[in-house]
Amino acid sequence: MRIWPAILPVLAVLGAYSAQADDISSVFSPSKPTFSVVGSIEGTHTDNAFFAPKDRQSDYYFEPNLVLRLDGTLTDDIFYRLYARTTFDAFSEQVGANSSFALVGVRLSRNLWEWTWNLSYENRMAFDGVYGERTFNANDIIGVTTRDFTIGTATVTPALLLGYRRGDVDDVNRYRVEIWLGIEIPINTKWALVSESFIDMYYFTDGRNVGRNDQIFSTGLGLKYNLDDNTSITTEVVYEAGNSNRPGLDYRMIEVGPRLDFAF
Repeated sequence: MRIWPAILPVLAVLGAYSAQADDISSVFSPSKPTFSVVGSIEGTHTDNAFFAPKDRQSDYYFEPNLVLRLDGTLTDDIFYRLYARTTFDAFSEQVGANSSFALVGVRLSRNLWEWTWNLSYENRMAFDGVYGERTFNANDIIGVTTRDFTIGTATVTPALLLGYRRGDVDDVNRYRVEIWLGIEIPINTKWALVSESFIDMYYFTDGRNVGRNDQIFSTGLGLKYNLDDNTSITTEVVYEAGNSNRPGLDYRMIEVGPRLDFAF
């Protein structure tokens, strides 16, 4: 689903941080940096390829996502990550909706008050189509806090994201607030029901978008199958609604499809 470029990549990697924190002894000993690869491959049907308010165009699209990570420790309670990420949406027929981006980033993490806190810097390049003409380059500062709660057999994960972007095109400069909630309910050792919902708010500050405010609400329900400890397949139905104080930018859409997630 095209919700992936939001908070999901940040949350997908927090488990590794928590596992590291559990292994730290009372005497700090710097660890050797570890390299890993995480990502996903999706095949999705959407009823609104262009996020249009009317005359919606349905299509299928393919979306691979790849993240390369290098993790290490700075102190006994502060961890760092260097990473590079790239992804694209390639549509079957509506090729004008194709998009892609690539980024490099650095992140610091710490556990405090039973929550995980992250501060990241990313340099992002966005492209028209699948790595076609570059549309903008931006610097993003992103803060995220999240925590897992166990309620019965369910794992409930709320998260809050605050961000600021400044690009080489004034139109993309904006503040961002996102509230995210993930729920996973195991059925057995292999199967689980999953749900992901978020509210994403953008406040643009410059260029032609000065004064523009956008809100996106998304909720999804899916069935997850764990192939092994590092690989899973999730088939999900997502409803998304976008609203803006600028005319012509409101939209509604429904997407459905499978996603293969992996981490090595």
